[in-house]
Amino acid sequence: MREVIEHYLLDHEKAMMSAIAGALAIPSVKDPATASPGAPFGVDIARALRYVLDITNWMGFPSENVEGVVGRARFGDTSGTEYAVLTHVDVVPAGDGWTLPPFAATIQDGRLYGRGAVDDKGPAIATVFALAAARAALAASGVEPKNAILLMFGTDEECTWQDMEIYRIRHSLPSSGFSPDGDFPIVNSEKGILAVRLSSSQDANGMLQSAAGGNRTNTVPAHAEAIIATPPHGTDALLNVLHGCDEEDGFTVRTTTGKGRIDVSVDGMPAHASTPGKGHNAIGKLLMVLDTAGVLEGLPMLQFLARTVGTEWTGHGLGVDLHDDVSGSLTVNLGVLSWEGGTGMLDIDIRYPVTSSRTSVLSVLGPSITAMASALTILDDTPPHYVDPLSPLIATLGKAYREYTHATPRCISIGGGTYARLIPEAVSFGPEFSGHPATEHGPDEYIELEDLHDATRIYASAMVDQLTGGARPAGRSHRQSPLAIRGQFPNQRTVVYFAQDTHPLSRSIMKTEPSKKHVMTPAERKSRSRRLNLTLMIMAIVWGLIMYTTHEVIFIRWFAAGVLFVVGLTGYFGIGTERNRKPKQ
Repeated sequence: MREVIEHYLLDHEKAMMSAIAGALAIPSVKDPATASPGAPFGVDIARALRYVLDITNWMGFPSENVEGVVGRARFGDTSGTEYAVLTHVDVVPAGDGWTLPPFAATIQDGRLYGRGAVDDKGPAIATVFALAAARAALAASGVEPKNAILLMFGTDEECTWQDMEIYRIRHSLPSSGFSPDGDFPIVNSEKGILAVRLSSSQDANGMLQSAAGGNRTNTVPAHAEAIIATPPHGTDALLNVLHGCDEEDGFTVRTTTGKGRIDVSVDGMPAHASTPGKGHNAIGKLLMVLDTAGVLEGLPMLQFLARTVGTEWTGHGLGVDLHDDVSGSLTVNLGVLSWEGGTGMLDIDIRYPVTSSRTSVLSVLGPSITAMASALTILDDTPPHYVDPLSPLIATLGKAYREYTHATPRCISIGGGTYARLIPEAVSFGPEFSGHPATEHGPDEYIELEDLHDATRIYASAMVDQLTGGARPAGRSHRQSPLAIRGQFPNQRTVVYFAQDTHPLSRSIMKTEPSKKHVMTPAERKSRSRRLNLTLMIMAIVWGLIMYTTHEVIFIRWFAAGVLFVVGLTGYFGIGTERNRKPKQ
């Protein structure tokens, strides 16, 4: 079955890349302003969902749009075990710092760039083609599926997961599955997620007029800014302090003066809130700069966070630096800041270890925070998720991973939250391989093309095992490298753009059926060969007539024409060719 999977995915490689390109061209960011019945999270997310479901239909998997919140497509025998494959079509905002178009597919230096390339549109499309490859492998082997695969496409994963909340009111979820929204080998442990909003309402201190930064709690903010009222005395001293914070610790701090005001802006580096150490938090740095300059006097909440958190992300200053051997350390991210005068709020993302709980975090954090803030509101409370490493699901996925990578599968933990935690026995499974930088939620998000194609093969292999219950003949296994796409887009600097208003799939694929190679019969091959050799003889005769009428005397030209005629003659009558060959044993 391995050979069938390989050939199928290589034959459909261009189709898959074109389908992914069309998905990346849709800016499917949550937009409540354009929400409507059938598009509860905005028109662009609804458009992305319809697009992906069009692909599943074209690939032969009838799809269903469930109230605009979840798309699904199913293959296999539903009387057996049903396995979910959970992905999502919504993305975080592009943000700043891109050197390439965020909502277009760019292939450059062996990588596919675009918002959603790795999180999670690329993997979502890949699972459709993986399931099609699994179906082809079963058909080629004459094996009927005993179980079923349910592809599920969410629409609010990057925000509050309202899509799955609505879905689960009316529909049940399978009891097992995986989500291609994390890392290889197998993510069996996901930290708990606690998002809180700290609010403060008090008299302004006369210096800080406003401050703002970030747009999503689950993203390390790359930019933050503040407006300071110019003090009646000591302006130069204040500016000297602010200038002393320029260009340090991976941050860029800029100050500009205007009439009665000083503008301060901080640029850091974005990252996913689950890995805040990979970024530079601009809000934390801004608070530290303002505190150093004395601007936060009389604003206890902001001053407290500047001194206990700042750019630190382990929770040590807050007294919640929890840790376990299964999932590692707690992390803290100052995600969104909005402040005017003495009133404002700050949203904080906390990822805590699987052996901890919300209660253990808030029991320490609550008293100190509430003493400084007017209110603490819980925005999100998602418990940790853990699957036994000895479960049958992990054994099946580990087998597929090992067969294609020749590496020993192991279970790992992440701080990110994936749809896998919706199902008791579900894990996050790829598409990113260890050792590669995490680019999701940051500028120039990308996935290595080789990783994308290898992940698709691993998914197809795992799906075959899930559909058959693991009963199938062993086949040749390897991690193919380089893939055919390397020939189309070699490792030099090559750029291919797909415009935002162009959907390559709709133009180049959905108007035609999938290409199928025609294998000629012996009679067809013989007929084509006779036509070719007859053409050679005619060419030789015409050449000879031309040389005769022009009194050609150069022997080598007559000799070449004669050879051409003899080759055509022998080929036409099959002298010494297939008819005299013995068939292969």
